[in-house]
Amino acid sequence: MKTLNIAKKGVIIGGVAAAILFGGTFAGIGGVSAYAATTQVDYKAIVERNLSSVVSYVGAIANREDSEIREELMRGQNLVQLSGMTGSELLNRLAASLNQSIDLAARSDKAITKEELERIKSDASQRISTIISTDGYDDTKRDVDYEIIIDRHMSGLVGYVGAIANREDSEVRELLQQGKSLVELSGLTESELLKRLTTSLNQSIDLAANSDKAFTREKVDLVKRDAAQRISTIISTGGYDDTKRDVDYEIIIDRHLSGLVSYVGAIANQEDSRVRELLQEGKSLVELSGLSDSELLKRLTASLNQSIDLAARSDKAFTKEKIDRIKSDAAQRISTIISTSGYDDTKRDVDYKIIIDRHMSGLISYVVAIANREDSEVRNLLQEGKSLVEVSGLNQTELHDRLVDWLNQSLDLAAKSDKAFTKEKLDRIKSDAAQRISTIISTGGYKE
Repeated sequence: MKTLNIAKKGVIIGGVAAAILFGGTFAGIGGVSAYAATTQVDYKAIVERNLSSVVSYVGAIANREDSEIREELMRGQNLVQLSGMTGSELLNRLAASLNQSIDLAARSDKAITKEELERIKSDASQRISTIISTDGYDDTKRDVDYEIIIDRHMSGLVGYVGAIANREDSEVRELLQQGKSLVELSGLTESELLKRLTTSLNQSIDLAANSDKAFTREKVDLVKRDAAQRISTIISTGGYDDTKRDVDYEIIIDRHLSGLVSYVGAIANQEDSRVRELLQEGKSLVELSGLSDSELLKRLTASLNQSIDLAARSDKAFTKEKIDRIKSDAAQRISTIISTSGYDDTKRDVDYKIIIDRHMSGLISYVVAIANREDSEVRNLLQEGKSLVEVSGLNQTELHDRLVDWLNQSLDLAAKSDKAFTKEKLDRIKSDAAQRISTIISTGGYKE
């Protein structure tokens, strides 16, 4: 039997390594963040991503090239016959790997029940069974969820603009919290930035469209137009917040509230330190702003409402009544804060996982910017088995240090307001995150 070119395929057989190929998730890789675009995990995306690798996985099991497997499938063979295993043996191996990805993702899903999880696994197993027993199976045509492609691209916009502007991610987010827009921070005109961002996305959409069994030119053009409009809105929105979920408005609101002191300082043309000194002396933010209670409340809620409206566009549970209630409750909280004498916002609970997951979801986009390559080109190279290190043009240490420094600045910034802060805790978080980054960037064929 001939030797399979493992390096070319980006495949390693056995144990955890097999999971890298079939779903790309195991402890240390950070697969959860890639799929958990919201607080409730998108299991459909996990299943679809795993199923898209079935042919390659069977090729690895059978020690045959993908092209050979596909040729045999075109001649009417099925994956069970080509695997050299029985149907149940192949099904068990494929289902076990998929279930590992599902279980790992479920750790971050507080809403999932055991029964729902078992149903997802059962449905996925049935699909696998159908696929592997189908003579002439063709995985090149499938249902394409363009929303997943677009959301993945959107999640990396802040990091991408930071790379364009040669600014740290933490600096970009601080300036966004102060009301700046991505256009202002990019150093480009709105049309120039929009063109760069949509060109990269459109290539990814076109690549996916090649395998869309329901493809029409009109459909893809509409997808591109809608995505371009979303990007245009995002990059021109002052105070844009790119937190992605289904949809945790509390995080959006808390982030906005954490910037109130700085915002009032800017209104009053006073340093944050001076504002905090006066607050400690018993003053309120209304008194320090130079505005009336209603004027200050209107300015602060307008900025927050813009972020809420933007997030609501991706909220699967959106209703106008829900958003109106959220805005009303948030306005009440702001009203209480700005009228409270001696208000102190310096200490709160910090969720470092959200910060880390947000960074991990933007790694490919960040490397795209570093390497000055198109997003689709980088993803194609990853699919061919290349690693982010190879794609970046840097060595392992250089790329690792850049990505870790980028993340650590955000962690240090968050730690300043962590009421449970200890140096040991922060060092451990940084060390764990650095290890995840090291594993990701050195993994051939990495999938986010």
